[in-house]
Amino acid sequence: MYEHDYDECANEEQFTEETLQDGLRQLFTDGYDSSEICWENLRVQTYSEAGLMTRDCGLVITLPDGSEFQLTIIQSR
Repeated sequence: MYEHDYDECANEEQFTEETLQDGLRQLFTDGYDSSEICWENLRVQTYSEAGLMTRDCGLVITLPDGSEFQLTIIQSR
């Protein structure tokens, strides 16, 4: 179904968990729409930056009210 899309990207460098992690981080911190959510007050750190003891890639997202979410990125195939 999506094979054509993948073929167009075949010559680009390897897409990894880290690539997705960095892209999502940029999306969360730079591409916000303040009319929907107060994105500018989010704190976004990689698992490594937050000191989590894991080999997984992911983000720790802390909201202004102190609630925290973890987004784990694992390549399935």
